[in-house]
Amino acid sequence: MAGYKQNTKLMAKNSAYLYVQMAVRMIIGLYTVRVILHALGAEDYGIYNVVAGFVTMFTFVTSTLVSASQRFFAYALGRGEHELLNRYFNVSLLCYIILSIILFVVIEAFGWWFVNYKMVIPPERLYAANWVLQISIVAFIIRILAVPSSAMLVANEKMIVYAFVHVLDAFLLLGIAFLLQVVTSDRLIVYAWCMLGISLVSSIIFIGMCRSSYNEASRIRLRWDVGLLKELLSYCGWYMFGTMATVVREQGLNILLNVFFNPIVNAARAIAYQINNAINQFVNSFYQAVRPQITKLTAAEENEKMLSLVSSSSVISFLLMCLVSIPMLVEMPFVLSVWLHDYPEYTVIFARLVIITAMIDTLGMPLTTAVCSLGRIRNYQVITGSILILNLPVSYVLLRLCATPYIVFYVSIVLSCVTQVVRVLFMKKMFRMSILRYTREVIFRTFLISIVSFTATYFLSQAVANDFWSHLIVIMLSILFIVLLSFYGGFTRVQREAMVAMARKKLNRHK
Repeated sequence: MAGYKQNTKLMAKNSAYLYVQMAVRMIIGLYTVRVILHALGAEDYGIYNVVAGFVTMFTFVTSTLVSASQRFFAYALGRGEHELLNRYFNVSLLCYIILSIILFVVIEAFGWWFVNYKMVIPPERLYAANWVLQISIVAFIIRILAVPSSAMLVANEKMIVYAFVHVLDAFLLLGIAFLLQVVTSDRLIVYAWCMLGISLVSSIIFIGMCRSSYNEASRIRLRWDVGLLKELLSYCGWYMFGTMATVVREQGLNILLNVFFNPIVNAARAIAYQINNAINQFVNSFYQAVRPQITKLTAAEENEKMLSLVSSSSVISFLLMCLVSIPMLVEMPFVLSVWLHDYPEYTVIFARLVIITAMIDTLGMPLTTAVCSLGRIRNYQVITGSILILNLPVSYVLLRLCATPYIVFYVSIVLSCVTQVVRVLFMKKMFRMSILRYTREVIFRTFLISIVSFTATYFLSQAVANDFWSHLIVIMLSILFIVLLSFYGGFTRVQREAMVAMARKKLNRHK
């Protein structure tokens, strides 16, 4: 019990670190996008996002490596096998070195052909677009080689380093935004070089902190450990399929929009995802702290505690998402006008539909972690990945029929709902999770709170004047209403009493 309480305190502390960095990144990030969009212009901003987004399509590889490394590292830590931890680290590093070489060749060859012959880019900007491609590839490889170190820090729940690096990234990006205002050479190329610099700085810090904090666990002893190599590659192979499906839905649809429309539509989509990424920080900050604990509880075969943590973290994640998403859904035109003043067509509806998709996906994150913790992920990844990949062919057919860009986001919402049902069924099969209990405690509770919150916020917005302060009051009252509704309707009595007791203890300590 003492160990469980200690783990809970550690999760709370890590969540605090991550929320501080999230707040800083969100505030700086939203302002930075505005400055960069103004400096580059909508066309160049769209070009950067679609070209760099092509390289980002291959982040299903890095996302797979990060998740696989964190899973194996946390699993070894949960079992207390430190020698096994070092073996996993070295096998991971060896895999990443080999994969980085392969991916460099593949992306270099295929990317040049696609950018020059398939993407819709003005001829006078093709030179800059090719520079963006080459620089983005190098930045991508650098981040791959830093994966084992960052994964080691996260598995050991050293979130303060993780938070520091991302706050530093935000400040560096802010500096780049101001730099773009004064440079006289091609700003798009300069921006790409600066993003490469951020990747290099972040990677050096992750590697250095990992070596200094966990020298023995991260000691480099590259060798062919056939057993662990086979285990890791098997896990990565199937997990990569599921991650690739998510990337296809996001970056693949981005390319599809470029093929059917123009870079301005890509710019609208990029702004929508910037908003979505900022909102997702509320969830990811909490989820990043919970994720290692779910894996460690699974490794220790404490399934009841794990299922309880999965349910509670699903509810908390969704409520955190609602806290910002619902005011944004209602007041999106106001937010965009204050943030950007002028913004591309379709930005409002793109942003709203992307946020709704993210709200649905939020419920599935703890379930995915639990299922993948066991390592037997082939069937899960094949089924959920196949559903998500359907976004591309279904969207292509619908775009051919009606040529309305936002139709692709409606497809994403429907398929996200289907994927969530599949996740719940796998949890029942693998851990005997009660579907009725999960529906009652998670689905019904979160759905009811979101509907009531959205309805109240919408009618409030319709009742006030159409001016700056009225919109701001609506957002503030909406957040307050969601906090109160979540506290009394989203948490159980035991959870409420625990939070009140923790708050009182903190206050008494500071008196």
